[in-house]
Parts: sequence; C-alpha cells; structure tokens
Amino acid sequence: MSATSIQTDTQLQTVSRRLAPEDIQVGNFVTILQQVLELPTFLWLGETAAVDRERPVAYRHTPANSGEPLKVLAVCLPFVYVENTSGEPATLDVRRSELAELPASYVEVIRRKRKKIIAKAARKTAGRTKKLKRRAR
Repeated sequence: MSATSIQTDTQLQTVSRRLAPEDIQVGNFVTILQQVLELPTFLWLGETAAVDRERPVAYRHTPANSGEPLKVLAVCLPFVYVENTSGEPATLDVRRSELAELPASYVEVIRRKRKKIIAKAARKTAGRTKKLKRRAR
C-alpha cells in the first residue's frame, strides 16, 4: 500500500501513511514523523524528586525536518540506511524513529524546487566571480 491521493476541485493532494518497520522497502521515500528521545531527569527543570535522577526518561518529539524526503538505500531491521535529496546519508533506528511513506510526486516537487534554487545560487556566484576578476585586472 502506498500514500493515498485525494482529488479536490483545484488540485491533487496526497496523504502520507505511517509505515510499520516490516513495510519499509529499498527505493521508497520516507520521512521521520516522530522520534523517541531519552534524557536523564537531572536535566529537567522543576520537581523530579519522585524519580531517580539518573534514570533516563523517554519522550516523543517531532523533529524540525519532519517532511524532509529520505530515500531508503538499505534495510536491516531495526536499521534503515537513507539519504536526503542532497545525497547526505544517515542511519535510522526504527525503534526510535516513526517513519511515513512519501509519494514520488511530493519528492519530485521538492527536487525541482531545490534544483532551481541551486541553479540561481550558482548564477549569482558566477556573476560575483566575473566582477572580482574584472576588478583584479
């Protein structure tokens, strides 16, 4: 099963779906929905007298880059080796990360936009380089 598409009056919308670890496949695009982090209670501000100060406490958190497409390169549960759209690799532990599948159409929009941004920055840099060379003469 893949992400669901919904047709509206103006455009096609897609809905990502949560993935069970056994549903993760090489070639899929995923994103991190939530992560489980552990902190020792002595880092907390406030009342912690009821718990051991050294015992880690787990809590769920939504990362700032949630929605960032990650392409699955390899799966060896509980580990998933991924790369982002810039080609930077990472290893995820599905015991600590809840993943959702992203449709290819969503990823393609992001890739096209990033290519335009990179091309614009390259043109801007090339223009600055030409100006510096002219000044150096």
